[in-house]
Amino acid sequence: MSNVSINTDSALHYFKTTDPIMYRLLYHSLSHEKPVLVPQPKKPAEYFGSLINSIISQQISTAAARSIQTRVHELLGELTPEMVIQTDFYTLKACGLSEKKTQYIKQNAELWHEIPVQKFIHLSNQEIITELIKLYGIGRWTAEMFLIFSLARPDVFSYGDLGLMKSLYRHYNYKPHYVRKVQATVDSWSPHRTLASLTLWHTIDTDPVLL
Repeated sequence: MSNVSINTDSALHYFKTTDPIMYRLLYHSLSHEKPVLVPQPKKPAEYFGSLINSIISQQISTAAARSIQTRVHELLGELTPEMVIQTDFYTLKACGLSEKKTQYIKQNAELWHEIPVQKFIHLSNQEIITELIKLYGIGRWTAEMFLIFSLARPDVFSYGDLGLMKSLYRHYNYKPHYVRKVQATVDSWSPHRTLASLTLWHTIDTDPVLL
């Protein structure tokens, strides 16, 4: 797993022969004045902070998420389980977090030692998702965003992401009930589904808050 990375040249070559629509979209996204950003793998020590940022950003605007993330970062100094455990619940909540999100962050700090993060580099995407959804407030979508933005896995697509699906429907002239067509198209993007996802977000300017 560790030797596989996101490769734009390889993806362009692949889509040129398999999917003219995605080839065109990716080509324009890469040559755009603000080109699509390709994630780089983060270090295991950064994983916990990535997931905390993800929990913070759930169901609120990008601007609100960034504001709260900034306050949490300033309070803790480092987004580590140890710093979260040491911080008073209500002091953390005062950064702008809801009670439930504060609970999730505190509970996950206690659970973090049970997650085999050092082994992630050797685990499959599904195995990592299975580990991450053991945490509070982490569902499949959040785990898939972690695969893309923290691990830079090259072959990830999230059917639970409304922005992705909206963009796919628009560019391929699909309707939500075209389930088989959608599935076949997404499957055909493998092994470059992450770049396809990044491209679809880029074309509608709804990139998730980078984790």
